[in-house]
Amino acid sequence: MQQDIIITLSVCAVIITAVFFEYRMQQLEEKCKDIETIFKSNKRDNTVNSEHTDDEKTGSIEATIKRHNAGDLMEDEIKELSAQRAVAFSVALGAPMEDNETVSEVVIYNIVEINIGEGYDPTTGIFVAPEPGVYAFSWTSVTIPGKWYETEMNINGLQKRLNSCNNKGETASSNLSCTSLVISEVKKGDLVWVAKFGQEGDYLMEMYSSFSGWKIGEISKSDSGIDSS
Repeated sequence: MQQDIIITLSVCAVIITAVFFEYRMQQLEEKCKDIETIFKSNKRDNTVNSEHTDDEKTGSIEATIKRHNAGDLMEDEIKELSAQRAVAFSVALGAPMEDNETVSEVVIYNIVEINIGEGYDPTTGIFVAPEPGVYAFSWTSVTIPGKWYETEMNINGLQKRLNSCNNKGETASSNLSCTSLVISEVKKGDLVWVAKFGQEGDYLMEMYSSFSGWKIGEISKSDSGIDSS
């Protein structure tokens, strides 16, 4: 009798154990299915995101290349236009100009610092505009104490502005620097120079006295502020 009870309990234990393991297996299978579902979902999302990312990267790279190429073209065009249109000169007086009887003597600035466009001639002191446009011209006269010098800037022989540098005052104790500026529309071939004003002046200091000019830009007839009539 006792043996039968032990056998029965053993069978029941085996059955319970089998049921328990079957239940655990079902749980494990369900868990695995859930994990597999989540994994597939994440994989699909990553694939979509990767495709978007790749597209964005490709688009960004293409846009960068286009901007780079456009920038290079624009920069090349600007350089080409600048090289074609740049006109500038800066010159200085190599020796002092002293009192003489020459009327409207051209001031010959024979020290050339820059002469882009080759418009200025250091042997004559005259700038010949190599191309039309709006130009700025500036010249500085320097005199020593007790001296003075008056100059004028001319375009094709027409006086544009005077520069009076009078350092003859009783209190004059140092050099006097006087600068004038002219902005004017200039045609190709126009002549520009600085000259002594009449017979006025007895000393113009070398090195510090200078003459400069540069092209500001182009101008159309419709934009011109000069009366051509």
